[in-house]
Amino acid sequence: MTELDTAVPVQREEPAARRLRAVEGFATRPSSGSPKQEGKALRDRVPRSAHAALTLHPARPDAVAAVEESNLGRIEELTPIRVGRMAATPFAFLRGSAGLMAHDLAQTPVTGIGAQICGDAHAANFGLYADARGGLVIDLNDFDETVHGPWEWDVKRLATSLVLAGREAGADEDTCREAANYAVGAYRRTMRLLARLPALDAWNAIADEELVSHTDA
Repeated sequence: MTELDTAVPVQREEPAARRLRAVEGFATRPSSGSPKQEGKALRDRVPRSAHAALTLHPARPDAVAAVEESNLGRIEELTPIRVGRMAATPFAFLRGSAGLMAHDLAQTPVTGIGAQICGDAHAANFGLYADARGGLVIDLNDFDETVHGPWEWDVKRLATSLVLAGREAGADEDTCREAANYAVGAYRRTMRLLARLPALDAWNAIADEELVSHTDA
């Protein structure tokens, strides 16, 4: 052993929990066990069947009153146009009533896992954009309703919007239901895939032109 060997302290590997600083808003790793075991425990506590029913709160605001309240602070001359568009179809009403749906979703069961959700994830709120290298990516159009909340809210709003958009397009109920089932199934499969990726790869995983080209829309 040389003098240099005795002078330099040995750097020991610290557990990931000690090396990685917790960031507010992100899920924390369980102190014991595994994320998969923790997820199964959450499913036992909040089974998927618990999401089948919707119980409206007795104090739920009237739909008209909710729209009028959401118009506060907007340009008064434009509010009649907004209301007219919302009254055209159920899907159009859904697009303009994110706050009212959030009020209803607040009464539904959640796992307690929070995320920075879109808050207005519906079928018409997605678009194709060019990234920094000129490639096409698909992403949300805007984040004016974004908030830290339950991930379930975005999934439920998106699935609901697909049913209403399908009806507006003249699709039958089976097709609308199939679209909603496919969307939530794709979400589940994608989350399972992302969970297996290294953090950096998952962060950079985006829906690009190649992926969109394989999608039957």
